[in-house]
Amino acid sequence: MVAKITFFPVGNGDMTLIETDNNKKILIDCRIRKGEDYPDVLKQLKEKLSTDSQGRLYIDLLIWSHPDEDHCQGIEDNFHLGAPETWDKEKNLIFINGIWSSPIVYRRASKNHKLCQDAKALNAEVKRRVNFFKKNKFQNDGNWVLILGEDENGKTDEILDIVLKLDSQTSKINNVVDSSFLANLLAPSPKSEIDEDEENLGKNHSSVIMNYQLICGNTSANFLSGGDAEVICWETLHARLLDTNRISDLEYDILQVPHHCSWHCLSHDSLSEKKESATTSPDALEALSQAKQNAFIISSSQKIEDNDIDPPAFRAKIEYEKIIDNVSGTFKCVDDHKKNDENIPLEIEISSNGIKALAISSLSKSNNASESAVNRKGGDGYA
Repeated sequence: MVAKITFFPVGNGDMTLIETDNNKKILIDCRIRKGEDYPDVLKQLKEKLSTDSQGRLYIDLLIWSHPDEDHCQGIEDNFHLGAPETWDKEKNLIFINGIWSSPIVYRRASKNHKLCQDAKALNAEVKRRVNFFKKNKFQNDGNWVLILGEDENGKTDEILDIVLKLDSQTSKINNVVDSSFLANLLAPSPKSEIDEDEENLGKNHSSVIMNYQLICGNTSANFLSGGDAEVICWETLHARLLDTNRISDLEYDILQVPHHCSWHCLSHDSLSEKKESATTSPDALEALSQAKQNAFIISSSQKIEDNDIDPPAFRAKIEYEKIIDNVSGTFKCVDDHKKNDENIPLEIEISSNGIKALAISSLSKSNNASESAVNRKGGDGYA
């Protein structure tokens, strides 16, 4: 029995599949682009999915971190959005049994940023599912929804049965307990905790941050994922957890570095303005430094090079390498994994034998490509 985390090669973007030991398929964000210039991540994803009794290729759960295009691109063209009974066999779109999403993320994004069509379509689907629950007082496949965090101004007070409150945990996937899975909701933080004016709060300040626990036999692995959460999010989270003596909630065996290895997740300073004098935020850095022994840090980004591009920022990579060096761990960039010169997904496997990454990596300090098998023991809201 094996649990897996698959990081698809989507450049600067997120598309990550969790497969639990009980064979539940959980997709975190999506970026599917058309054309020969991009890896066929749709095909790569479909190869990992199963069909249900109605012949629908499906995922058990979609978790949406925030409405940036590089976190939801291709949703409308490749996934079924709408009532379950309207699924079309001819179109054969991927069926989504359940969705987890945050109304705060969407509300702040729609107020301050222009949203892409995929973000609008996915948000409309979440609201459809919420309205289905409000009308029918039950949920089923294709209608499941869980709201991540209470909405502002009491707007989720009438639907608390489908709300996961901040700093709460759940092992339920579509209301069924999965003993091999646990999700701990750490953000988005409410406005009252963030030292920012409301007009400056945007989608990156409101990304969902979750720490997932995957259990397989006698091995337990924590996977920390934070969308594009920027420095103030990590500072705020660090302060809250420190104040409640819960800093261990940030401990991880696998970290998906936020915002595709952007410097802005670690610092308030501009690299372009301050260059080498730019400094990290001690609190944000400590929040992201809770690596366990032999941990993996994964950058879902383009190749990280010593230049002025951000993201991914070479300076940020150096900081993450310092973290990982302290625990004898491994830093990997998804874009560095290729087979026959084509980008392939990076997979982390969790089993009774420990935590293992299998991929062809060109990311080593000597920059030599080698095949590695590394084992590590151990708008408006919805309401």
